[in-house]
Amino acid sequence: MQLRKLIVRTLALSATAFVAFCGGLRYDYNGLMRATYSSNAIGQAISSIPQNLMFGLRTIAHGDQDDNPLPYSIFIETLTTVQSDYYGPTKPTRDLAYASIRGMMASLGDRYTRFMDPTEFAKMQEDTEGEFVGIGAELEQNAKGQVYVVKPLPNSPAMKAHLLRNDIIVKVDQKSIMGMDLNDAIKLIRGKANTKVILTILRKGAAAPLQISIIRNKVRQEVVVSQMIDKRHKIGYIALAQFNEESDGQINQALKTLHAEGMRGLVFDLRENPGGLLTVAEDVASRFVPSGPIVWVKERGRKMQSYDVEPKQHNFPRYPLVVLVDSGSASASEITSGAIKDTRSGTLVGDQTFGKGLVQTIIPCHDQSAVAITTAHYFTPAKHDINHKGITPDIVIHLTDQDLRQMDSYSTTHADSIVDLKYDRQLQKGVSVMIAKLSAGSHPESWPRD
Repeated sequence: MQLRKLIVRTLALSATAFVAFCGGLRYDYNGLMRATYSSNAIGQAISSIPQNLMFGLRTIAHGDQDDNPLPYSIFIETLTTVQSDYYGPTKPTRDLAYASIRGMMASLGDRYTRFMDPTEFAKMQEDTEGEFVGIGAELEQNAKGQVYVVKPLPNSPAMKAHLLRNDIIVKVDQKSIMGMDLNDAIKLIRGKANTKVILTILRKGAAAPLQISIIRNKVRQEVVVSQMIDKRHKIGYIALAQFNEESDGQINQALKTLHAEGMRGLVFDLRENPGGLLTVAEDVASRFVPSGPIVWVKERGRKMQSYDVEPKQHNFPRYPLVVLVDSGSASASEITSGAIKDTRSGTLVGDQTFGKGLVQTIIPCHDQSAVAITTAHYFTPAKHDINHKGITPDIVIHLTDQDLRQMDSYSTTHADSIVDLKYDRQLQKGVSVMIAKLSAGSHPESWPRD
């Protein structure tokens, strides 16, 4: 048995080196979003192969134990021991390895450095690409462990089936999901296109649980909604839900429509936007900032690098601008709003933003899993560090619990309305600020040319 363990360990160490080589192909999420081969990863992987093989072969030949064994040799030794000697029922090798990786990530004390199994990684890629198969609803989990609907996506199967904001999902195809991990619940709700899923939900005001049947389908995330919300003053409104590959194109289309309707000023809503891709933040912010840095990025051991305004994004007039933010505005939302505030390209209205000033690099693994590792720190154009601090709006408007209850009630009874000018005090303030700008003489202008 000892010989088998040592042989397995030697082969596994060589495989580890090969996986490290494959791990040199990196994709940045909420960062640079580019593929590069890491010379360090390749060099370390190649140089470690002889060392790994020598360690295993020497142990097999002489039966000795290295005085200072490599840490991953201990992992392999422990894994093979659990598989061969553990008395109780064990788990598949992959599950054991995944658990150890999650533990390693957690030991760093960084909430953003994490491991994603193939399902989680696929979901992240879908979010980035802006298209997936499912019911088309944004889901979250509350403090009681209940999975609830944040909102159904526009034109989605969920919306067509009349699933509403704040509906609590208690069963999926008659299987209870109470207390279930959110990702596990999402796996049950998602499925192949053109298949049916039955959700049992609790809805405020309903005397008994409701059953809603939904046909899964391909969902293109409509991350932008827009409307001329004040036709008298020609104030346009654009809300962006996420910074993914669809975002800038959808914003461009919204601006095109509002421009054709004679827009004079714009309210840009980034509330509850958790962020996304830095490259998309650069594209979006470039639509509103005249020139200079959008963001500064500091990687380990390197000088700060600026990501500057892209003049090609100035394809519409420079409109007077108000940006709405709150505690749910994070990451790429803070890059965009921070650039607008620092350059005085618009007025920020709302609540303190989340405070995420870190960039993660996604490193795919050979089995379609991936690790997200914090690799950089970013700063606003004026080099403000917003990590764990957030951005303070120019005009602070804090929504009370009563405000939120009234807004929830309004959204339930006005499902087709994309704005709430009756109870949303942050939006009301944003509109009043814009009216004041226009009354003071602000107007759409041509962009300055170098």
